[in-house]
Amino acid sequence: MPLSATLAASPGIYFGTGDGPESGPFVSRIDVKRLPNGGISIDYEATSREQGVQHREHSLLAPGPDGRDRLYIAHSEAPFVTEMIAIEANSGRFVQAQPAGPLVMEVVVEVPEPGRITYAWWWARGEDAPTEQSKADARIVDQ
Repeated sequence: MPLSATLAASPGIYFGTGDGPESGPFVSRIDVKRLPNGGISIDYEATSREQGVQHREHSLLAPGPDGRDRLYIAHSEAPFVTEMIAIEANSGRFVQAQPAGPLVMEVVVEVPEPGRITYAWWWARGEDAPTEQSKADARIVDQ
């Protein structure tokens, strides 16, 4: 099942924690809402006591015409919207449609069990392969 359909079946607010080599420990809030086209919106925020708001994003996840989901991310670290494409149908691993800027990015979203989301940012500079830099693990608290 496409990730967009899986998440559309479990809208709500997810809270959790996260960590990573770039981010360090943080608290995450992920708000998942259904869209009229079978897609979803995702509002994601990572905060920490030391750094305050570390990352904010508003994303749209929608089915694409080729069976692969599309993820459009407006986030606090870029002046433009990033278009990501699932590497294959039913995958939660998204790669940039066209690399832009100094980083090669991937986003990996998984639903390991109902009511739980993991959301990871991977990136690297130049020709290096992206590695996981930050990952949130959150559970639904509101449906």
